[in-house]
Amino acid sequence: MKCYFFGTFNPVHIGHIEIARRIKDLFNFEKIIFVPSYIPPHKIMDVASFVHRFEMLKLSVGEDSVSNIETKLKPPSYTFQTIQELLKEDKTEKINFIIGYDQFFKIESWKNPEFLRDNLNFIVVPRRFKNGQVMAKGALEYLKNKGYSFETANIDFLDVSSDMIRKYIENDMEITGLVTKEVREYIEKFGLYKNLAQRKFIG
Repeated sequence: MKCYFFGTFNPVHIGHIEIARRIKDLFNFEKIIFVPSYIPPHKIMDVASFVHRFEMLKLSVGEDSVSNIETKLKPPSYTFQTIQELLKEDKTEKINFIIGYDQFFKIESWKNPEFLRDNLNFIVVPRRFKNGQVMAKGALEYLKNKGYSFETANIDFLDVSSDMIRKYIENDMEITGLVTKEVREYIEKFGLYKNLAQRKFIG
């Protein structure tokens, strides 16, 4: 049984990899498939090209654990459209889908949330907010009553983010230990995230 991990992965870091590993073990999934956004609808800056993000994922988790399905769809990359294609490919009733607490709380603001509700089994990952609090149980109860199917992954969330890594790189700070050695070398080779002139702006 597969589980899908969607994201911009800009860049992929050890937190992403650890979440996938822990969820795979915890729920006995055969494989976690990373799905990088082709053109994310809500990201407007700092986004490396899809080719770079896809290659860094392959270096981190292996080619057979990364999907380029969003390159086959008309941009921007809305999740429900990708799920429609995955349902056809996998010939399954529902897709297992990893999501953070903070994003799950906002799921009804996503494009076509009813379709997502009806076609996804959510694996919700704890994530602390800036004030140190995690998502309230009341919010989970609300979504449960709305018909969302989900399970909560009882794992610790590593304190690392792609935004942090990009800022470190821009300020010539060391990122060893935050990404794999292969990804660090790839970023250095292509000069990714180094300065504003090299960033890819999209609308």
